[in-house]
Amino acid sequence: MNLSSETAPATDTAPAQAATFLDAILLAAIFAVMVWGVGDYGLYEPHEGHFAGVAREMVTSGDWILTKLNGAQYLNKPPLFYWMIATSYSIFGINEWAARLPLVIVGWLGVVLAWQWTRELFGIRAARSAAIMLAIATGWYLFCHQLLIDALLSVLNLASLYVLWKAIQARTRTSLWVAFYAIVGLSVMAKGLIGIAFPAAALLCFIAWYRDKALLRASRPILGLMVIVAVIGPWMFLLEHKMPGTIWYMLKSEHFDRAFDRRWPPDYSVVKVNWWKYIVITIIWLAPWSLLLPQVAGFCRAIVPRSARPSALRDAVTLLSFGALLPVVAFLPMPSRLIYYSLPCVLPYVILTAGWWAQSDQFQSNRSRISAFLTLCGIGAVMLGVSFFLAGWLKAIPDLASSPGELVLIPRVALLMGGGLLLGGGLLMSRRPMAAILAVGLLFGTADIMNVSGFADYDHVLSSKKLVMSIRDKVGADCIWISEGSKEIGASAGIAYYLGREKSGASRFVYVMSDDTRRPPPKFPGPPLTYLIDQKRLEELWSGSTPVVFVTDFQRSDWLGDPPHLPAGAGDCIADPPVTGNRRVYANAAALKRLQSDVSDGK
Repeated sequence: MNLSSETAPATDTAPAQAATFLDAILLAAIFAVMVWGVGDYGLYEPHEGHFAGVAREMVTSGDWILTKLNGAQYLNKPPLFYWMIATSYSIFGINEWAARLPLVIVGWLGVVLAWQWTRELFGIRAARSAAIMLAIATGWYLFCHQLLIDALLSVLNLASLYVLWKAIQARTRTSLWVAFYAIVGLSVMAKGLIGIAFPAAALLCFIAWYRDKALLRASRPILGLMVIVAVIGPWMFLLEHKMPGTIWYMLKSEHFDRAFDRRWPPDYSVVKVNWWKYIVITIIWLAPWSLLLPQVAGFCRAIVPRSARPSALRDAVTLLSFGALLPVVAFLPMPSRLIYYSLPCVLPYVILTAGWWAQSDQFQSNRSRISAFLTLCGIGAVMLGVSFFLAGWLKAIPDLASSPGELVLIPRVALLMGGGLLLGGGLLMSRRPMAAILAVGLLFGTADIMNVSGFADYDHVLSSKKLVMSIRDKVGADCIWISEGSKEIGASAGIAYYLGREKSGASRFVYVMSDDTRRPPPKFPGPPLTYLIDQKRLEELWSGSTPVVFVTDFQRSDWLGDPPHLPAGAGDCIADPPVTGNRRVYANAAALKRLQSDVSDGK
């Protein structure tokens, strides 16, 4: 492959092109777009309420080892992401903006890392393309605006591949292997053993693909095990000392049982998909760059044939190819596939796409460029046409029909994205790749900024914020809040989050029903969960003189086939809270009296 000096891999023939002031402006602009409005909408449930709630209790309780939610142990995930959010709370206060800020920083660091690696491989033009491509990729945009661990895992996975690539080029440098295994250890601290699985699989696949047995010895696996243990060992020791049995519980419940869909309670049902839907959702996360999959595949085949002469470019593209494939292939045979499990494939795929995109002379044949033009412009034209009819179609979806702002916003977003694809395809065809990526980036970036208002407009469906804030002060700080529960662990965390703190400074909590077999509660190691109550206790509280509010499952859609177990004499749901998705709110006599008194006082 005859590369020009601009696009030659830096480690083969020339130093990487120096970054300029333009690159600083570009990366700063991307950060501004990513952080725009992240505190303007309520915490979506159950995932955001769970992560934000655990971090909140770290701050209010002072215990950063034993993770808690709703006032009791919550032993599902390692602590790294919780620590990041709790640190942000400690600096900026407990609010949605502070909760999501670490995720935005993580997502932006992923953009910077993609920019850097692409710059070393394909030059500065491709690096700028990679930064823009990743920032507007559908999956990256969505999951850098919603609290989940997977964006953090994705960045750590790419960082491990980047350092692994460096270590393969300089196999005797122990410091590089130590850095690689330290990043793997951080990945474990983020999401458990899957943090080891992807980097280890990429290394083993690389060894098998090139039959490079010497690399297995050079990788110093014994040293690697020691480094990983050094990273995760102190936390594991302290956690097991505080709550014996927790490590085994996490291994069994969160890894083996979940992998084979035997976990109890069977949570995350809403985001669980079959194998073909998993592939489709992965294509959506990669969009719009998944439209270029044939071109990117051909680009990789041109660089990484097994008989190719070893080079830094070949090794990098091989590792990136494995990095893009493994998160998809690994979960296809497993019965438990959640829609965001394939997110780690987005970053390596974007780097490869940027490599093809920017190489208008070296890697873009007339045929590949024409096919890309037809695909981008064809899909863009369809999106433009559909945008004029979307509002009418979306009215048939009840949740969207209850969000008038969404009915206006979604067609506008489709219009911008369709226009971006048309412009990008046309400019790419005319061999102007930078103009093409800027056009796509500007229009998609504008759509992303606009879409933040969509998150806010839709949070009445997926967040408890509007519900709680509308009646919290009216029913009083002594009001007891009770949640029907849900199959989704942590579904009540959003309610507790917006209830605030007790006078003592401790986080307020929500009681959760324990005896509904349709919504089984979790069973963690340690003492019984203090927030669980049964129907008998519910009736006692309901008939007492203390105000009580009962909130139904936010995921219920079938009210006839799956009716809630309401307390006796609950009557009709209260009408004061604004529309809150599938939730309904009931109040006992004491709570109703306060609500009615508030109305009569004109408040």
